[in-house]
Amino acid sequence: MSRLKILEAYLQVASLGSVTAAARQLGVSQPSVSRMIQELERDLGQPLFERAGQRLVLTPKGMVLRDDVERALAGFVNLWERAREVVGETEPPIRVSAVSALAFGLLTDAWKAIGCLDEPPRLAIEVENPDRVQNAVMSGTAQIGATSAPLLHRDLTVEWLGTAPCVLAVPEGDPLARLEGPVELEALAGRSLVGMSMRRGVPARIRAALNAAGVDVRVRVRTTSTINALSFIQAGAGVAIVEPLTLTGRPTPGVRILPLATSIPYCFGVVTARGVAVPDKVRELIAALQTVAQERLDDFTLIPPEEHHALLASLTKQETRL
Repeated sequence: MSRLKILEAYLQVASLGSVTAAARQLGVSQPSVSRMIQELERDLGQPLFERAGQRLVLTPKGMVLRDDVERALAGFVNLWERAREVVGETEPPIRVSAVSALAFGLLTDAWKAIGCLDEPPRLAIEVENPDRVQNAVMSGTAQIGATSAPLLHRDLTVEWLGTAPCVLAVPEGDPLARLEGPVELEALAGRSLVGMSMRRGVPARIRAALNAAGVDVRVRVRTTSTINALSFIQAGAGVAIVEPLTLTGRPTPGVRILPLATSIPYCFGVVTARGVAVPDKVRELIAALQTVAQERLDDFTLIPPEEHHALLASLTKQETRL
């Protein structure tokens, strides 16, 4: 039996929690899916599922395997699409790897903008963390990397780089919501904070700024997603210092956004692979991303190329001031 089909069956059972539902989704019989799962568990020498009431749930080993299988099958689908592009059956999409803030805050409007010039291009978008975005560009998986700092690498070309200050997000019923701002960091002392859990980049600069101001906060929730942070603020988990881009792409009912007296820069931009030719359509999207950033963010500052190294070195120093 095809190992690819076995892995597809495993993912369907993992997602749906039912062999019967997985069989229906795959268009095969329930006994066939059961045999595939049994074969996979036998080959691996590990149980991958256990029963919880009426559902099948992943064991700890099954959870570890799931992410790898999802990536592998997604890679196979992408490979098949690339093969069709090579033989001319389809127009190749612009391949973009982006952090969630840029994907959510800029990419949609940038795509619409270049679509007005001609036919909207096809896009293949992967949302990743900054390190994976850069790796995708260097490996050739993506033509464009839309990401936050750090951005410098000998195998990357920085197409443009900009900054905008982070902002404070508070529930509308919070006493701080009555202020017009800018809000001093000291006003957050003793407050519950929804924090960003990444070690580097803007989360590290936020922690460094709070530390430099002598502000002690209680981090009630940690997340890697600004969208997730806003949801927890709406639910009453506390306040958050967040990057400004996601807020431009999403209404946030129940949340008030305030400027901060201390500037905590969110640095972001677009990178391509050094020495690789960039098609015209890709160039158009890169330029449109910059234009949308300038239109969306009042405090956006475009950094001249000759200042890129100095700025990123300065940000690195801020991140280590803990």
